[in-house]
Amino acid sequence: MSLIKQLWLAIVVVTLAAFGISFVVSTLSARDYIQQELQRKNIDNANALALAMTQLPKDPTTLELLLAAQFDNSHYEYIRLTDPTGKHTMMERSIDTAAIVSAAPGSADALAPGWFRQLVPIRSAPAHSLVSDGWTPFATLSLKSDPAFAYGSLWHGTVQLVGWFVAGAVLIGLLGTVLLRTLLRPLDKVVAQAQAIGERRFVSIEAPATPEFAAVVSAMNTLSTRVRTMLEEESARLESLRQAAQHDPVSGLLNREHFLAQVAEVLESDNAPRHGALVIVRLSHLIAVNESLGRAAADALLRTLADNLGALLPEDGTWLLGRLNGTDFALLAPELDTPAPLAAALAERLELAVGNHLPEAYRALPIGIACYQRGDTLPQLLAHADVALDRSEAQADTPPQVEHVNPATRPATDLAGWRSLIEQALDSGRFHLAQFPVVDRHRQILHLETPVRMQHPTDGIELTAGDVLPWATRCGLLPRIDETVVDQALALIASTRTAVCINLSTESMCHAPTIHHIAEQLAAQPAAARQLSIDLPEAAAFRHAVEFRALCRRLKPLGCRIGLEHVSAQVCRIGELHDVGLDYLKISAAVIRGIDTNPGNQTFLRGLATIAHTMGMQVIAEGVASLTEAEQLDALGFDGLTGPGIRH
Repeated sequence: MSLIKQLWLAIVVVTLAAFGISFVVSTLSARDYIQQELQRKNIDNANALALAMTQLPKDPTTLELLLAAQFDNSHYEYIRLTDPTGKHTMMERSIDTAAIVSAAPGSADALAPGWFRQLVPIRSAPAHSLVSDGWTPFATLSLKSDPAFAYGSLWHGTVQLVGWFVAGAVLIGLLGTVLLRTLLRPLDKVVAQAQAIGERRFVSIEAPATPEFAAVVSAMNTLSTRVRTMLEEESARLESLRQAAQHDPVSGLLNREHFLAQVAEVLESDNAPRHGALVIVRLSHLIAVNESLGRAAADALLRTLADNLGALLPEDGTWLLGRLNGTDFALLAPELDTPAPLAAALAERLELAVGNHLPEAYRALPIGIACYQRGDTLPQLLAHADVALDRSEAQADTPPQVEHVNPATRPATDLAGWRSLIEQALDSGRFHLAQFPVVDRHRQILHLETPVRMQHPTDGIELTAGDVLPWATRCGLLPRIDETVVDQALALIASTRTAVCINLSTESMCHAPTIHHIAEQLAAQPAAARQLSIDLPEAAAFRHAVEFRALCRRLKPLGCRIGLEHVSAQVCRIGELHDVGLDYLKISAAVIRGIDTNPGNQTFLRGLATIAHTMGMQVIAEGVASLTEAEQLDALGFDGLTGPGIRH
């Protein structure tokens, strides 16, 4: 029960108690006073009437007229004239009390209801007086006043008392409500903070002026601060583990194992771009350089080489850079259409940054480039890159060499062609959702992952998200595709009664009309909204933090779950999302690959699961390929699994 309701209940109880006491005291006092007054009235009227009869002739007609006149002009229950002994009634006037009719409500002589008469009985004591005929007793006069007027007066006073008490209670209740709401206004912020903490958003607020509330807010602020501090410390420790497990200690680049796992994921993932290139740069004669310049100078040279390669990476973070071994550095460039400009830029930059610092005999920096299509195998790609590298190294000036692994045509080759294809597919309903299970540790379905697919409008070829979405981004059609995905996901939930997870692009997240449209769809179907999960790219949460938080504030109250997918490189920043209330993290398949044989990544993922659970998030592994990987992930504390090795 709310405080305002409790206040009104207390006012009602106090008012009833006060009214009861006042009613008893005032009514009994008034009744005693009225009874005394009725008794005096009866005595005075009896004496006066008896004196008048004594002075009049004693014929019956005269006495009858006097008796009737007195009865009709006053309020009497009866007036009776008996012989002096009181045994025989000579004449009498009386009223039938059962036939009394109440006056109109609100009038001065209104009669009281029967229950009130029984509750507060008024006794009107009769009076007696002697009527004489000269010196001889003639008769005895008895009269008794009718208490109906007294009941009416007492009832009217009681009604007024009730009215005043009710009016006072209502006035006090209204004033108390206003005052209580004013006093409790800071409590709204306290409640909001408590709800935020319950939703895994560890926020702090300004302490209110009310001391009692200030103590509560201070305690919760301390809790939030401690949790944030703990998350920051755990994130820093997690980043140290990640660096040790996934990065080369000298150059700071991805180590061979993790880099190749990332490349394999790009080659296999339907969401990855359809084509790209793998570049390998070799620092020849590294052992001789190390002996000639010294280990410290050689390490500095390696870091310079890594920095200059890193300068070529685009800001969107789609390219990968790693060190395969002591001499070889690798660059993965997804969606690279023509490798020649990159090869020229690499050769020029590396010659200026590194070649000029090496002895003439050691300046060889061969570059091999292998172009690939999605679906190529990793050994095949590496073999072609080695062929290109060997060809470059075999020539005197080591020019960059390019190998094409498996050239393939694309449905369209220019922006206009892709725009036409995508718009036709949208208009004809050729976008649909594939379905892949995500299971919990008991191998029961958590939800269905539903990546988007597009059927070619003319030849019926099914194109994956990696084929279509890069072009849809350039054409500005991603928001329209995402709206279609949400429509189909809600329809799938309604038909299968199964939880569904969709992917939402960064472009749509930053497009306010699209988010408004999605929010309206979810609000219109609250039951389906509670079964919907939305995956957002890891980078979106940090590069577009304002828009990401706005999306969470808009969609999470509608019941859907929001999480990050392909989590890997920026996992150390997960503590920054303490105030968002994310529901889950999906860890990139590049980190999961071979987890059963990688102790470094096992330590890293165990720490990641711990910090995610502290923030109230589930941890789901992507790209699980085998039963042994699944068992290892269960042991590390993962809540969900998905990938080619998962069957429901």
